[in-house]
Amino acid sequence: MASLEARRAAFGRFVAKALEDAKHRRLSIKEIERRTGVGSTTFYRWRDGEWSKDPRPSQVDSFCEGLEIPSRAAYRALGWGVDGKPSTEPDTAFEPELRAIQRELMNPGVPDSRKESIRNMLRLIIGQGGTNGRKAAGQD
Repeated sequence: MASLEARRAAFGRFVAKALEDAKHRRLSIKEIERRTGVGSTTFYRWRDGEWSKDPRPSQVDSFCEGLEIPSRAAYRALGWGVDGKPSTEPDTAFEPELRAIQRELMNPGVPDSRKESIRNMLRLIIGQGGTNGRKAAGQD
């Protein structure tokens, strides 16, 4: 399992991204608190890595549910298994290419413009999903 420092950083990035996405959806801090049942003091501590004991799984679940995020993403960032308990298994859920994209998007040293380019490319790929790949493969 990753060190506490690495888990704090990973969960902090997860929470920061969740809050950023909520902001883009025009949710206020009060609305986030209302939807999640988690106070801003708590989720800011999570974001800033200012915790020494793991967050309560019930609070993590409420935060995720209120923001319509799968809890498993938060659990993964915390190094937990699907049961909300620390995992001793390495995260192998993604192909190496997807892990590389994730590392790039979560790396604070990568410029925002590059991250946005990656997100735009992913949106293009996802947008083509309904064509069963025909357009992408030139089969139209």
